[in-house]
Amino acid sequence: MTNHERIIIAGPCAAESKDQVLECASALKERGIDIMRASLWKPRTKPGFEGVGLEGSSWFAEATNLGITIGTEILLPDQVTGLIGGIYDHDGDPAKILLWLGSRNQNHVIQREIARRILEEAPSNVRLLIKNQPWSDEAHWLGIVDHVVGAGIGPERIILCHRGFSPNGRSNPNNFRNPPDFDMAMRVKEVTGLPMLLDPSHIGGSVENVFKTVEMAADCDFDGLMVEVHSTPSNARTDAKQQLTFQELDRLLLLNK
Repeated sequence: MTNHERIIIAGPCAAESKDQVLECASALKERGIDIMRASLWKPRTKPGFEGVGLEGSSWFAEATNLGITIGTEILLPDQVTGLIGGIYDHDGDPAKILLWLGSRNQNHVIQREIARRILEEAPSNVRLLIKNQPWSDEAHWLGIVDHVVGAGIGPERIILCHRGFSPNGRSNPNNFRNPPDFDMAMRVKEVTGLPMLLDPSHIGGSVENVFKTVEMAADCDFDGLMVEVHSTPSNARTDAKQQLTFQELDRLLLLNK
């Protein structure tokens, strides 16, 4: 992994409480990490904890006041409007927000409308991160970028992220949750000219495999990491098995230098 414009995004799978969000924000600042992920809305394979929703916008506002850029997944266009408005209402800095399209969000009409809302309602330095879709298809991944750019957002505001593809019977000797295709990720990066992050948490599916993923990607030209970390992963309400402790995050960042 190269060091040019290296981006590190870390934080819990989901925002669970105000104390959790602010504790994580403080721990990341101590480590020199300025971008924190924490989803307010959680799409689920089966019904369960689906996030705290806009209740968390005031928590995010306080985190931005600590100098943290807060990142969260957006499922629907109205969530852009609600979140941006919620941050404004609580005197936070809406410029310190990173929004992303998750892998399950594959309705292109919704993708374009989310991009349009960001363009029209968010400050110009709010960026949009795009994760690849669950199935392995390079043309589809590139198509998502085309839909978003077609809505008017300039490429300078877009970041890509490789989170692996569903196994679907493919060879998976490492028992990854979503086996990666590093070659495809590098081709998409080259074609689009956009920064490409690695999400070892959703690729690996376990703490051991998070480390293995980063080791395997060492020779690839990723521009940074998006990794899940939690103060007490065993108590996490989503994706407990793949979230690192802060001590494990420290080890991963040393490995990733």
